[in-house]
Amino acid sequence: MYYPQSQIITGLYTSGNEFSFLNARSSYQGYYYQTSDGKYFSNKSPNDTPTSQLFPTDTRSNNTSSITPISPTKKGNNNYYLIKGIYSVIPEPNNISPAPPSQISPLPTEEEYKLGEFNRYFAYKSSTNQTTEVTKFEYNQFLAKDPNLQVELYTPVTVKWVLRGTKENVYKANSNLVKLKETRENVPGFSKYFKGKYDQYYRFSKNENLYSDGKELKYSKSKKPYIGYYHIHPTKGPMVGRQHTMESHDYLEFAQTGSILNPISPTIQSGSYEEPSKTITNTFGGY
Repeated sequence: MYYPQSQIITGLYTSGNEFSFLNARSSYQGYYYQTSDGKYFSNKSPNDTPTSQLFPTDTRSNNTSSITPISPTKKGNNNYYLIKGIYSVIPEPNNISPAPPSQISPLPTEEEYKLGEFNRYFAYKSSTNQTTEVTKFEYNQFLAKDPNLQVELYTPVTVKWVLRGTKENVYKANSNLVKLKETRENVPGFSKYFKGKYDQYYRFSKNENLYSDGKELKYSKSKKPYIGYYHIHPTKGPMVGRQHTMESHDYLEFAQTGSILNPISPTIQSGSYEEPSKTITNTFGGY
């Protein structure tokens, strides 16, 4: 299979847990390159041999046939790579009209939630101040000036998106990162794409954003039933508010020893509950 150079993104890198060779038990770590038809190969480019096809770790085929190593061979005017064993057809670049970017809606992975951040990728059109969110692959195509895309009209932009912390701090962090990017890279109107949703993809941590209907919790001081959102501090027990903050907020205690009767089911907007080991009976306000 001959691939035009414009159809290959070279010099990519994975630190592991993304790809592996077919039937391999361990993941691949190191440089790799990607073709525009969604295939991945080890090493920086087809010029680096030997090189073999890689498979995303969650979509590996059960096919037990061996993968034939590929050797790069130049053809004609050095604008093509020959990759053996690949049978799909890539059209000639001259037959393709440059395409605009394709809008996507990314979702962070569980690993990225654990890390506390993930990268988002965009193509910015300066003539209209229009922003399109794209895949990492398409972002790299714009960086590489792929002639099959409208690279003269769009500027590639990437933003680190914060996922972890208090909701208020996450909102402020992402707002600042976007506005800083808008200024430094001279992409006016870039911040409008987010429509003020700087806490997008945020989800509460364990034991946050729980809800009491007044039957299971009461104020520690007044002993009156508590209705509203609460969180469970690891040492102070249940307290008023969706999350723990440095501002003063009241202690709560369970009306009955043991259980919560009506917690909100865990979602991206709500946390989860773990029953505390003891009832908190402090009668003073807390932090």
